[in-house]
Amino acid sequence: MTEQLTVEFRRSGVTGTWDGSHDNLLELAESLDLVLAYSCRSGICTTCQCRKIEGDIEYSDDGVYQPDAPDEILICCSVPKTALVLDI
Repeated sequence: MTEQLTVEFRRSGVTGTWDGSHDNLLELAESLDLVLAYSCRSGICTTCQCRKIEGDIEYSDDGVYQPDAPDEILICCSVPKTALVLDI
């Protein structure tokens, strides 16, 4: 079983629990009824890029575009390694 981690979507005022049942952070957000911008769902288009306020993530694929800023992530292809706070 995956460790349960808190994921806070700060601007939306929504907090969820990551338990490994979703493939990525975008799917977790959608399960919490958040409507977010996305397009490719594969880490190429950068439509889902957002600012990470706190925490660490890892990408599910090594071929993902890596945003230049260290606090920017792509939620369509990332999973949390620690509790997260996102500027969404």
